[in-house]
Amino acid sequence: MAFGGEWHVSPSGSDSNSGTKEKPFATIAKAIGTVRVAKQEADGGQHIVHLAAGTFELTEPLRFEPEDSGTADRPVLYVGDGNRTVVSGGLTISRGDLDVLTGWRDEGNGVWVADVPQINGQPLYFEQLFVNGRRAARSRYPNSGFFKPKEVRQAVPIAQNAPKPTFTEQSIVGDSGDLDFLRNVSKEDLRFAQFIIHHHWDVTKRIPLAFDTEQNLLKMQGEPMKHWNPWRNTSLYYFENVRAGFDTPGEWFYDGVNRKIYYRPLPNETMAASKFAVPRNGMSQLLLIRGKNEAMVHDIRFEKITFAETDSPRRIAVMQKANLPQEITGDLNLPGPVQIDPQQAAFWADAAIDVDTARNISFIDCELDNIGEYGIWLKNSHGCRVEHCALTNLGAGGIRIGGVGTTTGNVVDNCIIQHGGRLYACAVAIWLGNNTEDNRVTHNDIGDFYYTGVSAGWTWGYQGGGAFRNVVEFNRIHDLGQDAMADMGGVYTLGTSHGTRVCNNVIFNVKSYAYGGWGLYTDEGSEGILMENNLVYDTTDGSFHQHYGKNNVIRNNILAFSRPHQIAVTRVEPHRSLTFENNIIYWDQGNAIGYRAEQARVDYGSNLWWNAAGDVQFKNKTHKDWLEIGKDVGGIVADPRFVNVDQRDFRLQENSPAKEINFVPFDFSQAGVYGADAWIQRAKGK
Repeated sequence: MAFGGEWHVSPSGSDSNSGTKEKPFATIAKAIGTVRVAKQEADGGQHIVHLAAGTFELTEPLRFEPEDSGTADRPVLYVGDGNRTVVSGGLTISRGDLDVLTGWRDEGNGVWVADVPQINGQPLYFEQLFVNGRRAARSRYPNSGFFKPKEVRQAVPIAQNAPKPTFTEQSIVGDSGDLDFLRNVSKEDLRFAQFIIHHHWDVTKRIPLAFDTEQNLLKMQGEPMKHWNPWRNTSLYYFENVRAGFDTPGEWFYDGVNRKIYYRPLPNETMAASKFAVPRNGMSQLLLIRGKNEAMVHDIRFEKITFAETDSPRRIAVMQKANLPQEITGDLNLPGPVQIDPQQAAFWADAAIDVDTARNISFIDCELDNIGEYGIWLKNSHGCRVEHCALTNLGAGGIRIGGVGTTTGNVVDNCIIQHGGRLYACAVAIWLGNNTEDNRVTHNDIGDFYYTGVSAGWTWGYQGGGAFRNVVEFNRIHDLGQDAMADMGGVYTLGTSHGTRVCNNVIFNVKSYAYGGWGLYTDEGSEGILMENNLVYDTTDGSFHQHYGKNNVIRNNILAFSRPHQIAVTRVEPHRSLTFENNIIYWDQGNAIGYRAEQARVDYGSNLWWNAAGDVQFKNKTHKDWLEIGKDVGGIVADPRFVNVDQRDFRLQENSPAKEINFVPFDFSQAGVYGADAWIQRAKGK
């Protein structure tokens, strides 16, 4: 292979150097510009940029345009040093040998304090603090779990001055004792706190404005609640950045009134040997790929690079400028309080890596860590690949595909996508929007999110503009919801999706608050989807639920240990809603079916049902009753004889009656990541 050019970049280099290994550049931007010029002058050979170990702290995102493209057989390569190469949106404010910006002081009782860092004479405002490479916990009250409002109130609109949205006064009445900590908090301190409320599938943040001790009433202001998903007295809420919650090692607290930051070190964590960083204000993106419809960016590959420490401007935007000192807000031009965190944080959140109008862009063996919002967004792009990457500690979700233009033929394979929703609990690990076709999401390990694992489609009802022939296969999806969000699932679909396959996935430990912790969830207008050979177990509300849809096929799955029902259909429609056949359904709590599953037009056939705790009941009907009215012809009631159901070993013994329903055993051990044992064990948290 001919080489067009080979360059080296190191944080200790200089942009006045020649870019050789002995004299590397200092910045990646310099290398991008050098490659661009060399491509115009060279003979079309291979161009490689080697990024040395170390941290490249960006002050603006790296940008790639059509003239930075390679070719299909000779892509331009940007290669790091075994993930020891870090591209960061953070600003180091303190480390053992550099403490000029903060000056940590031991205040005693395990607490250290420093002045809020200043840049150009302006104090920094930030809502994330990275300590030794991890996102430290911001002080939270209560430390774990949530409160529920005793009462929710909303006044009539109080302002309507364009271009601002209509605002209302919103307030909650706390349950006994829940808000007592606010009685001694000054109004000034209160305005640096945040009130965060989870209402089913959305999350809203507000700045507390005043606390009425007589009524136990916390007052706030913001956009009116959505009538389809308002705050309720069953909603969950907590506070961040309140002094009362600053009581646990590893936590930090931003004192905006006195312009101090406080930190409690973890056991065995030495301040003098620790690195502290914050995201640069507004630095939510690290890598922008910007093509044009007539000239896409194409054939660039990134390997063995860690992208880290990005901001979330929307977190700052929720602060009212009028409520913060000018020294803190500077010229950020912060808007008034806003409703943020809409469903799945789908469109408003930035991605650290934003690929727009491109083809054949690849990310191989890369990591994204401590990201403020989403990790990667592929939009109006084709043939891009994200392979063997780890996306962890995500403020929002992992990867978004589509939503802008038509996005086709992209692959997300063999990735670890874990520990998400840390700033926006309603985000999803992998999101496929409308006008997405022939994309493949395969062999990924998705876990530790507060909402859905994989979401496909973004049209409510039968409106067209769907997501066609997408494949979601061989993924291990687990530990979702965690009692924090509702109306969610392991795999969630919306709208017309002809040819879409959701197959050979293992989905478990889906636990919602209120309702809706489903394994497989075909929501409004889901149409033309095949769900086959999935193992789903230990879910709150049901292994499978269809709100409403058309001609979906649910076949040859193992669905186990859900409550209060195993499968459910909400809406009765004149057309066939779905076909449900050759499945094994096993439970020990509740009923076989829920909602209107017996009334909806569902073609039940040849399923095996078993209630380990008693009789099999279809609400008030036995299986024999069902057979007599023509439902589940060929189905049986029998113990499927799993190898060890208590240990969640769902392999079938040789004498299993499952063969009587023509069930075809499948190897669910193939779900999840593959390759080196260390990679597989990392996905499992070992």
